Amino acid sequence: MIIKWKTHLLFISLLVMVGVVTQGCASFEKNSKLDALELSLNDFRKAIRWGYYESAAQHIRQKKYDKPLHDPTYLKNIRITSYEYGVRQFSEDGNRVTVTAHISYYDVDRGTVHSTSEKQNWWFDPESKRWFLDGDIPDLKI
Repeated sequence: MIIKWKTHLLFISLLVMVGVVTQGCASFEKNSKLDALELSLNDFRKAIRWGYYESAAQHIRQKKYDKPLHDPTYLKNIRITSYEYGVRQFSEDGNRVTVTAHISYYDVDRGTVHSTSEKQNWWFDPESKRWFLDGDIPDLKI
């Protein structure tokens, strides 16, 4: 009888441990996805902010090709003074996120200052474990 009780206790303990490990792995996976998102957002923001458009393009992968990407040479006379992210809205499965980007910039030739906000759709690629912008570089109007 004591052996049966110990067996049950051991079995319950193993189930609890498996649950904790599984929950811990899921939490780790979620945290590493969030870390990867922050890394991608910051890399993209910095690349656009400092005019490294080729580097920014590495973060763009459109899910559905519906129009050609902007040629970044149109930004040659534009200086971005601020590029900040606001609200992040995640999909239920956590593999898509909509982010609001707030951008301030000026035209070097005209000296005019502008600001805009745009919604960006980012998606997670489980194979590369990276986030990609399903869109384009910002469309900054002068």
